[in-house]
Amino acid sequence: MELWLFTTRFPFGFREAFLENELPILCERFERVVIFPENRDGAPRELPSNCEVRVLMDDRFATMSFGMMLQRFPLVIRLLRSLWSDAPSYKAFRMQWPTLRSRIAQLMQRARVVEEEVMPAYDPATVKVYAYWTHDWVTVLGMVRTRVPRLRFFSRAHGYDVYEEQNRDRWIPFRRFQLQHVGQVYCASRSAQEHLRAVHPALASKFELAMLGTSDHGAGPHDPSDPLKVVSCSFLIPRKRVLMLVEALSMVERPVHWTHFGGGEEEDAVRAAVARCPQHISVDLRGMVLNKKIIAHYKSKPVDVFVHLSHLEGGVAIAIQEAASFGIPVIATDSGGVREIMRPGTGVLLPRMATAREVAEQLNGFKDGPMYTVEFREGVRRTWNENFNAQVTFHRFVDRILA
Repeated sequence: MELWLFTTRFPFGFREAFLENELPILCERFERVVIFPENRDGAPRELPSNCEVRVLMDDRFATMSFGMMLQRFPLVIRLLRSLWSDAPSYKAFRMQWPTLRSRIAQLMQRARVVEEEVMPAYDPATVKVYAYWTHDWVTVLGMVRTRVPRLRFFSRAHGYDVYEEQNRDRWIPFRRFQLQHVGQVYCASRSAQEHLRAVHPALASKFELAMLGTSDHGAGPHDPSDPLKVVSCSFLIPRKRVLMLVEALSMVERPVHWTHFGGGEEEDAVRAAVARCPQHISVDLRGMVLNKKIIAHYKSKPVDVFVHLSHLEGGVAIAIQEAASFGIPVIATDSGGVREIMRPGTGVLLPRMATAREVAEQLNGFKDGPMYTVEFREGVRRTWNENFNAQVTFHRFVDRILA
């Protein structure tokens, strides 16, 4: 059996790092895995020997000619009807129309390439088709299916492809069209599944729960001496609220060493805020690094607590799962599917819009509380192993898609 996996950019660059946990199991269970990334920005990552990459278009913004679109006019009408029915208001439709008009031409061109260059090798008896996000590739594959009805495909759903509020004008364009054509949507969290079932009750049976997971690298080292060793890992963008973490650290009275993995648009602002922290707060901003370097840090450097303050999360944050796999206690805000890993035995779940003062209070009292013990760390790792171990979650997922 062969698997065709459609991604945004994996295996190129740094994004979609969580696929690094899933791909080895996919390659173990399928004879051959072919990855179709939307774009190839960045250096490629190392892949298993039975995995190959096919970049279908050098220019992902290439558009279908007007003449060819006229030949597919019924499809254009279906896409427009989907947009019109999904749009939250006429104003939102009108404001986004110039962009959407271009997207239709781009997605139709991509669908034409898939139909002509990929589908001749498709046999539903020997090939499974998997879109990693319920987004553009699902729209494209839906277009292909209107012309190749035997095509069957499924997708995952994580965050921005689930929650309308994470998109401009609280709108996921082409949503009705996507859900008409995708077979099953495997949700990365219960909250995502519940949201999709609530918004699309007539299609509730399409939305199944399939948790992600992380690999087991063993327990991390523990050193109870000062300073308090804090780690966070996220893009430096407003919804991750890393600037608020810096504010909280500046209120902590005990010595702290904070390490952050990840870069982004707020990097200059974060560096400026760090420069104003008191002297007993030391900081190491690592920037964008490969996931394997983050894992190497957890394996070799003691970490007391992992902090995650996103107010707009998608699934069960992989960054939290990775930290928990090493037995690292977690302080996190209640957003998306985060609460599904945050139990009394893994750490402290704060309100979604927790303040810097609330975070600082948790850090100030951390060494005097139960989370600072070896026993608590063992419990964190045990909770991860029972619920988010990649060897369990991904094998279970493959069992379902092969059934």
